[in-house]
Amino acid sequence: MHHYKLYISVVFLFTSLNVSSQYLINLNFESGFEFESQKKLVSELKNSKSKKQIEKILKRQDWIKDFSLVYKPFKKEVYLSIVNREPIFVLNDQFFYDINLHKFKFDNSKKDLVIVQGPIKNEEDILLLINRIESVENINFEINKINYSYVNGWDVIADKLLIRFGKNLNEKKFNDFEYTLNYLFENGKNPSIIDMRYKDGVALNHGK
Repeated sequence: MHHYKLYISVVFLFTSLNVSSQYLINLNFESGFEFESQKKLVSELKNSKSKKQIEKILKRQDWIKDFSLVYKPFKKEVYLSIVNREPIFVLNDQFFYDINLHKFKFDNSKKDLVIVQGPIKNEEDILLLINRIESVENINFEINKINYSYVNGWDVIADKLLIRFGKNLNEKKFNDFEYTLNYLFENGKNPSIIDMRYKDGVALNHGK
């Protein structure tokens, strides 16, 4: 994946776009070419007619983390470098969220993300779940989905494993989860369900 991004970035670094036959834009996507939004941006830039319009187009792109715009003196030539926001998860098929919980529009173009569904009021809980699970040293899976419901609370789906945290997230549950995961790793066990909803311990299901 990293080689793919680098290749796309280099291509755009040396590709120029004619903007209304007035400006020559040298465009570089530093983070690679990942979003449908980037294609739309290129199209908009092609139709822009002034420096002010170019800047206005860039500032309204919610997926841009940072950009550098340099105009070459005495020439209608522009050097534009863009850094994307890097999404961590997508919530309810509506918005991407990055590590700082900045949200931007979901456009179906990036697939390798944690898919989150449910009536979630606090997005910080999602990031907390992801960070605490992935921080466990002996983790040997990737989180695919996180579902929240008023009935079951937080359910985390990772490969063929279901982890049930219940409605309330607290330090004890995360510590018990880490201890359980280390125990399973050391003993070569692979349960299908790890249920953290019990006050007196952890329930494991070793079903098919």
